[in-house]
Amino acid sequence: MPVRTMPWTSAATAAAALAATLVGAGVVSASPAVAATSPTAGASCPSGTLSLRTLESGCTTSTGTVRLADGRTFAVPARGESVAALSVAAAGAEELPEVVVTNTGNSGVAVRVGEAWQGSPSAVRQAERSTLGTADTADTADTGAVTVRPSAASTKCTSKANTQNDYRWSSTVQWYYNPSGTRTTYGDDALRAAADAWTGTITSCGTTVTSSARESFVREATQAPDLTKDGGCATNNGYSVMGWGALPAGTLGVTCVWYDQNGVAREADQRYATRYSWSSTATCSGSRYDMQAVATHEWGHLYGLGHVASGTGQVMEPSGGTCATGSRTLGLGDMTGIAAKY
Repeated sequence: MPVRTMPWTSAATAAAALAATLVGAGVVSASPAVAATSPTAGASCPSGTLSLRTLESGCTTSTGTVRLADGRTFAVPARGESVAALSVAAAGAEELPEVVVTNTGNSGVAVRVGEAWQGSPSAVRQAERSTLGTADTADTADTGAVTVRPSAASTKCTSKANTQNDYRWSSTVQWYYNPSGTRTTYGDDALRAAADAWTGTITSCGTTVTSSARESFVREATQAPDLTKDGGCATNNGYSVMGWGALPAGTLGVTCVWYDQNGVAREADQRYATRYSWSSTATCSGSRYDMQAVATHEWGHLYGLGHVASGTGQVMEPSGGTCATGSRTLGLGDMTGIAAKY
């Protein structure tokens, strides 16, 4: 007996009808149209907020926002530019990992969280090849059995620990201060002293170095720093503004630095946390954070220095306690780092 075959179009129609029936009855779940919505390498990324998973496709963009797993958001920098977010934590609090978002243009966007690069594979390879940062050169004392890290007080003027980030300024940093929401009376004075700590002839720990880093305070401003309340970086506008605002618990300050593919910094904004009590007088007491000390750390980030290990006694340690006025003055490693960069 001959077997009747169903034409292809009829079979497809029947299969579609059966699938629709099963989905409607809840027997099976409908599959998302992945191919229609997922970008491919070289294609434009979807508009809006992008995940690292989306960036892994190799899609390209010069707009939109990248959201990290910890909730921080970063406006995608212009093609050929990067933005770095660096912070300082309160003593005992968890540090926000350093983040760098690099837009390579045609190769897509790469994102570094801590030490790990993610995003477009091609962009990641480019970013890894161009990374200039050096490892922390912290000093320790080896007893032969275990390695013991000396106290910060004893190492401030003996440790040469410093870390170089991938950018530097080739011109004077022209900056503004927005006092809106300030938690201290003399915040602008503290910021100016912090900025000056890294420039010119620097004498500390019985040593003198020279730094060619330069800065100039322009005036007070009404515009806010280009940062977000989650500790990320918003879209930059060409003006370096320091100010106040909300930040994640445990974070005292965050600096965002925008720089080009040659590592030349173009803009840097800073936000200091309004959730804490601050002091900016000659002496500090109580459970307040010394504005000049914290700002000196953040200006170190602005000029291109990264964190060093805790216990080295340097300003660039990742966290600081209340009234830590000793961090108004650079340690030997801080001086070594800024002199090497400038």
